Amino acid sequence: RHAIVPAMAELPTGTVTLLFTDIEGSTRLLRRVGDAYADLLGEHRRLLAEAFEHHRGTIVDSEGDAFFVAFASARDAAAGAEAGQRALAEHPWPGGEELRVRMGLHTGEPRLVEGRYVGLDVHHAARVMAAGHGGQVLLSESTRALLGDGPRLRDLGEHRLKDLSHPQRLYQLEADGLPAEFPPLKTLDNRPTNLPVQPNELIGRERELEEAAALLRNGLRALTLTGPGGTGKTRLALQLAADVVEEFPDGVFFVSLAPVRDWELVAPTIARTLGLREQPGETVLETLDGYLGDKELLLVLDNFEQVLAAAPAAAGLCASAPGLKLLVTSRTPLHLSGERTYPVPPLELPESVRLFAERAHAAALEFDVTDENEDAVAEICRRLDGLPLAIELAAPRIRSLPPPALLRRLDQRLKLLTGGARDLDERQRTLRATIEWSYELLPDAERALFARLGVFVGGSRLDEAEALCGGIEVDVLDGLQSLVEKSLLRQRPDADGEPRFWMLETIREFALSLLEAEGTLAEARRAHAELFLAVAEHVDLASRTGDQAALFDRLDADNANLRAAVDFAEETDDSELMLRVATALWGFWATRGHIAEGTAVLEDALAMAGERPARALLGLCTMRILRGEASGLEEDIREALRACEELGDDYSLAQAWNLQGRLDGSLLGRLGAGEGSWREALRFAERGGFSAEKAESVNWLLISAIFGPLPVDEGIARCKEFANAAAGEPTIQAWCSCGQGVLEAMRGDFGIARELLAAGRQLLEELGQPVWVAVTGQEVFFVEMLAGDPAAAAAALRRSDEALHEMGERSFRSTIAGLLAQALCALGEDDEAEQFSRVCRDTAAEEDVFSQVLWRSARAKVLARRGEAEAAEAAAREAVAIADRTDLLNTQADALLDLADVLAAAGRTDEARAAARAAAERFERKGNLPSLERARKLSA
Repeated sequence: RHAIVPAMAELPTGTVTLLFTDIEGSTRLLRRVGDAYADLLGEHRRLLAEAFEHHRGTIVDSEGDAFFVAFASARDAAAGAEAGQRALAEHPWPGGEELRVRMGLHTGEPRLVEGRYVGLDVHHAARVMAAGHGGQVLLSESTRALLGDGPRLRDLGEHRLKDLSHPQRLYQLEADGLPAEFPPLKTLDNRPTNLPVQPNELIGRERELEEAAALLRNGLRALTLTGPGGTGKTRLALQLAADVVEEFPDGVFFVSLAPVRDWELVAPTIARTLGLREQPGETVLETLDGYLGDKELLLVLDNFEQVLAAAPAAAGLCASAPGLKLLVTSRTPLHLSGERTYPVPPLELPESVRLFAERAHAAALEFDVTDENEDAVAEICRRLDGLPLAIELAAPRIRSLPPPALLRRLDQRLKLLTGGARDLDERQRTLRATIEWSYELLPDAERALFARLGVFVGGSRLDEAEALCGGIEVDVLDGLQSLVEKSLLRQRPDADGEPRFWMLETIREFALSLLEAEGTLAEARRAHAELFLAVAEHVDLASRTGDQAALFDRLDADNANLRAAVDFAEETDDSELMLRVATALWGFWATRGHIAEGTAVLEDALAMAGERPARALLGLCTMRILRGEASGLEEDIREALRACEELGDDYSLAQAWNLQGRLDGSLLGRLGAGEGSWREALRFAERGGFSAEKAESVNWLLISAIFGPLPVDEGIARCKEFANAAAGEPTIQAWCSCGQGVLEAMRGDFGIARELLAAGRQLLEELGQPVWVAVTGQEVFFVEMLAGDPAAAAAALRRSDEALHEMGERSFRSTIAGLLAQALCALGEDDEAEQFSRVCRDTAAEEDVFSQVLWRSARAKVLARRGEAEAAEAAAREAVAIADRTDLLNTQADALLDLADVLAAAGRTDEARAAARAAAERFERKGNLPSLERARKLSA
């Protein structure tokens, strides 16, 4: 940069203070006043020239709306700048106009070359001026150092100026009667911004920050962060704005709209934040348009939801300012052209736990997340929906409530979560106030809909919401969509693609409190319970002949609502409601693995009712078998069968005969008797077209083919026969595939066996049969053990054991544990084998002959290897004796082979060979070739 000295001017040399000025917004001023601009500009030049010359300044240049002045004294330069600003401020400008001039002073030793100042000091002075705002006087450190105790200065800290390699400390000249507050300086490292400094670290949100920043960088003009109160929208927006501040040369500005209720005050609030004053003859929007027109600037508009009517004005700003971008936080979209909404999700569990730990430690330095309290902390964060505000409010409670105690009190979240930091906005100091903020913005009809929706636990489908809320004066679909937009509801698809509308639990608690306050909570809960009774009964009937998997998927999605209906029936002692819900749901509970829960509800329902209807009794017997509770079961099943015969209902009769077969064949080991019952069940199921009961009958007949006396080749023929007859019945196809897989392994065809078994298990998974998927761990055991891979067998059984344990199932789990003990024995892992033999023993019903054989045989082998020959033989012979009371041919042979191993370990070779020969005879009858080969080796 250089400056041409006017003719006859005597320029100071040596140490010189250079002053630059220009008019802020001169282009807008010209547009506003038109032809009067020349007179205003001339008056401005006169006033400044007089002020500068009065303080011995030499005007180097005064081209256009700018001055370049040189002073031999820094004190004179500062005095001249102050005098110039005062002259401009006090002048009676025509039409009430105001000229705002920025000034910058820097002291150095510029060189004069051919009548021009040259050198870095000239650049430096110009850059100091460019960092300021209209009405502001900035000084460099070198100028300040020469002023002594003269004028009053404000230290503005160090700043990076364009084209200057090192940060420069800048100061602001202050004087009575002149403006003292200005927006942040326009410097490189401190782009003009008012972003507040955050008191603590942002926890997590790396993915959200990356995605939102990418949207801003990819040409997006308006990005709206949406979500319910307490999700952390403002905190995320502030961090995002701080991350991109370098990308906006003209600044990043945070505009808090929380205190603004009148939408017409939004534009003045933005203008005030930018440091703009009202201009005569201009509306605020015109002033904003003029200022922002050539700026590359980001506006962060926080809490826009209560001033949505100002959205068109925001759109207008974007239209007139190509370099302007908006980052908005709102509980509802603005619906601007070019707007992109970004829903801010709750924190994931690891992040929410970390946030809790950080804030709790800040409140109580001795607190840490430990092995003892981590489960409670994680559950606290889950119960708080991962909402950052809720966690921030809960964590300080750790001073008086350890995590388990805090967790126990979370049923009343809104009362507990109060007392946030005193410097927060009032609505952010309690969770209730945050939610109430959104609620108060709703029209009356939507308020009623919102409150009523609170009775749904886990959300509702559209038809359910319409059934419960149809009397409210609002179109339910429109109301739901509006509440979704306002972040009081969330939406996701159910398994069939239908939308489900749901609330975060913290928001739902607020909705329930509204119903309670108006005295309609009990009425709404009863309507809800009756609605889901109707849903359960419809699915119960439809699933008998329809797509059971799809229908049960719907009940899975509404499981929390169904539980709420049960809870309401119990709380109100409504025995009829309780019994009808339990009766309708037990098939779903048994199929989807809600076994412990289903057993308890059925028992309570029958006790409340004081009667034992056929279908409820069928359900209880089914659940008790799955729970491994055999005491009195035989009498109950016979009672149920008699009641079903009196009822004359083919569906109930099919279920009852399947139960009878399960008792005889699976539990007592009398497969011959069981087959008669299963075929009777199959007859009723086929007559009524009840696909699920038909599939169960076929499954048990296939299990009989595996375990019973039927030779392998005939068993495979049975599998193929049922498969061929079951075209279009995937559950039967799955069972046929699994059954044939085991039988193929008995023939030694392990490759085919594994393929068939894998295909059958995958199909069961797709059909939503978690209990049976876990139970097929038995089939995997047989295939892999016959193939000589006990490690693969053990791995599959561990997964099955975990799944069944989680479901509360004990009948099959006892068998799985016994088989796992056998696999671990084969691997030589005796301690764990003994552990699982005890699990089998402790969970098996006394009448469950298969499990009783398994745990004794496994324990016998462990004892034998430990040298406890007498105890080992006793356990092995007990297993043989129990197996002999059944027609489980493979089980008899396996028990004899295990006895042979025990006797061989004790050195009783002849007896061991005799036991092995007896086992071989049974394996040969069955056609189990791999086991037959092993038995023959031991008998040789």
